[in-house]
Amino acid sequence: MLDRSCGRRSMELGTMQWSWMLSFWRRATGAEIAGPGCGAVRNEPASSDEWVSQLIEQGVSVEWARCLATRLAPLHADLGPGSAEAILRAASVAFQVQAGAHSHVERSMRDVREVERLLGAFGGELKKLDEVLEVLAAYAQRMREKPAKSANRTLH
Repeated sequence: MLDRSCGRRSMELGTMQWSWMLSFWRRATGAEIAGPGCGAVRNEPASSDEWVSQLIEQGVSVEWARCLATRLAPLHADLGPGSAEAILRAASVAFQVQAGAHSHVERSMRDVREVERLLGAFGGELKKLDEVLEVLAAYAQRMREKPAKSANRTLH
């Protein structure tokens, strides 16, 4: 049989653990949950300029921050208060992944340009070889068409 005081104690421990986990999460993410007397949620951008500045702080380039700010503000309105931090982090991670992919594409384009340059140089060498072969073919044709020399012909 369980003692009532023991049951109450375990319930209090569970509540304490939950409170500790919630406070730990708040400190780890920097989030504040709005409640009675708490006021508004911290770090919630209200204007497009605030979205841009917070995106730049997260490591997003200025050009992309301006583009993303116009799209993230309506998303924040749909998701509600407290979602700005998650939206900003997700946008930052997506930007970093895209930047990595973009650098891979730039590397590939450099490789393609180098191959094009090499093929262009090889094409130029093939043109030179073709011209030389045409000259040799013309010379061989003239040699075949030359009349045979007569044996009793005097040179002077």
